[in-house]
Amino acid sequence: MRKIPPALVLAVGLTLAVAVSPALAGSAVNQVTNAGNDPYAACTVNAGGIVYDRSEVEPFGSINPTDPNNIITVFQQDRWSNGGAHGLAAGVSRDGGSSWSVVPLPFSSCAAGTPADLQYEAASDPWVSFGPGTAADPKHGATAYAVSISFNESAGRNGNTVGAAVSSDGGATWTHAQTMHADAQSGVPIPVDDTNFRFFHDKESVTADPKQPGEAYAVWDMLIGPNANESSDLHSGSFTDDTLFTRTTDFGATWSPVRVINTSIHSTTNKNQTIGNVIVVDPRTGTLYNFFNQIFNTGSNSGGAHGDNAAFQRSTDGGLTWSAPQVISTMDDIGVADPNNVSPTTNKAPAPFRVGDGLPMPAVDPETGDLYAVWEDSRFSGQDEVAITRSTDGGATWSAPKRVSTPGGPAFTPTVAVTDSGSAGQAGTVGVTYYQLGATSPGSSPTTFFIKRLSATAAGDSSSVDTGVAATTVLGPFNMLDAPFAGGYFTGDYEGLVATGSGASASFDPVVVAGACGVALTCRALTSVVSPTNRAATGNDSTNLFVGTGF
Repeated sequence: MRKIPPALVLAVGLTLAVAVSPALAGSAVNQVTNAGNDPYAACTVNAGGIVYDRSEVEPFGSINPTDPNNIITVFQQDRWSNGGAHGLAAGVSRDGGSSWSVVPLPFSSCAAGTPADLQYEAASDPWVSFGPGTAADPKHGATAYAVSISFNESAGRNGNTVGAAVSSDGGATWTHAQTMHADAQSGVPIPVDDTNFRFFHDKESVTADPKQPGEAYAVWDMLIGPNANESSDLHSGSFTDDTLFTRTTDFGATWSPVRVINTSIHSTTNKNQTIGNVIVVDPRTGTLYNFFNQIFNTGSNSGGAHGDNAAFQRSTDGGLTWSAPQVISTMDDIGVADPNNVSPTTNKAPAPFRVGDGLPMPAVDPETGDLYAVWEDSRFSGQDEVAITRSTDGGATWSAPKRVSTPGGPAFTPTVAVTDSGSAGQAGTVGVTYYQLGATSPGSSPTTFFIKRLSATAAGDSSSVDTGVAATTVLGPFNMLDAPFAGGYFTGDYEGLVATGSGASASFDPVVVAGACGVALTCRALTSVVSPTNRAATGNDSTNLFVGTGF
C-alpha cells in the first residue's frame, strides 16, 4: 500500500469490555498453514529488506460455486520488511475446510514454473475469485482466477507488473500465468522496466462474473511520479494516479489491453489517487460496481472531500465504459498503534500496526442488489472503529455511516459479505469481520478477530448494531507483536470473508491471519519487540492462516 500513512491513533486506556457471544453452533476454525508447509522455505532471492520466513499475511478466499467443499485461499508467504513477500501461495481444501494443501502461485521467481515475464523478486496483494465453467466445458465446473502485484525492490530496481493465472482443477494447478499488457491506445506502461522509477502498479483485485462463464475483471491503481524517485514523489505530494481495468472473456487465456477508467481528477489530477479498487457484480443485472478509496489532496473541499473517501463507479456493459466516480462518504481513518509498546524502528512508543485503514470493502446482496461498504473510521470515538453503509438503489443514495464494532479498543481491517436468501427480492444476512485490540502492556498486544451477523435492515437503518448486536469470536486473542514488521506489525491490509450456501443454511467462512502462539511471544517474527528492539528475523512460525466455517 503506497498511500502516505496518516497519523496513528493511540490505543490508550483499553479497559472497556467487549460484549462477545459464544461461537455459533456448528462453526469451526481450521489451520491452513504451519511451520512445515512453507513452499518457499528454500528460496534465497534477496529483495533488499528483512524477510520473515514462515510468516503468512494478507489472505483472501473464494468458494467453488459448483462444489462448496472446494475452498481456495491465497496469501503472502514469507513477508519482506520493505514490501511484498517471497511469493504468493494458495491453500486448497476439498473437504469444506477440514484439511488443506498449500501450493505455490506462479507470480515470483521463488515459485517453480513461473514464466519469464513474472520472474520478480517479490509478490504482493493476493486475490482469488471463482467463476462458473471451464475452458474445456463452459457449462460445468468452475475456474479460479488469481492475480498479483509482482515487482523488484532491491537497490536500483523498480520493475513491476500485475500478473494473472487460473485454475480449472480447484486450485491444485495453475495455468496461463502472464503479465497484463497495454496497447498504443492507452499507452499504460505495463510491465514497468527496472530502470523506470516513474510508475508503480498497486493494490489489484480480481472478480469473476457470477453468471457469465469465462469472464472476470481485474482493477488496480498506478502511481505516476515526475522523476526517478517514487518515494520522494509521494512524500513531496508531486504525483498523479490512474485507475486501470482489464477483463478476460476466455477463462484467463488472454486479458484485454489495460484501460484507464479513473484519473482521480478533482480540479486537477495532481496529488490525487485511488487505492483498494474492488469490483462486485450484481448477478441479477450484470452491473459492475468498482469500490475504492478516492483520495483528494487538491481541489475544492466542498463536502469535506479532502483526504480519504469511500467511493465507487459503475459499468453496465461488462467494463467497457464506466460512470464518473461517486463519493459515498468521507473515511475518517487515522490508523492504529499501541502506546504501551515501542516501534522496532525507533525504540520508542507507540508500536505501529499496519492495518486496513483507507481501504473500503464492498459486498452486494445476490437477491436484492443492495450494496454495502465497510471501512475504518474514527468519527465515533476518536479511534478507528468499523463503519457500515447500505444502498438500496444501486448507489444513488446511501445510509448514514454507523458503527458496527462493539465499543472497546480500536477495531480495524473490516470485511463484509452477504448471504444468499435463496428467494428473489428477499435480503440476505450481512456479515462483518474485524480485528479488535484489547488492553495492552509491554510485550503484549492482545488482538481478537470477531464477526457480527446483521439483518439487512439493521445494517442500513439508525438502530444500534455496535452495542445492540453481540460480536462472535472467530479466533484469539493472539499477540499482534508476534507478526512480521512492514511499516507496522502486519497481518494484512485486508482479510477475507466468504458467504456460502443459501436460505436458512447459509453461513460465513472468515479467512484470517493470526499469531501462531496465542498471547505468548514465543513465536515472534522479530528477535526482540521490547526495548531494546531488534528487527532481525527469528525464522519462527510467527503467523498462520486460518479459515472459519459455519459462522
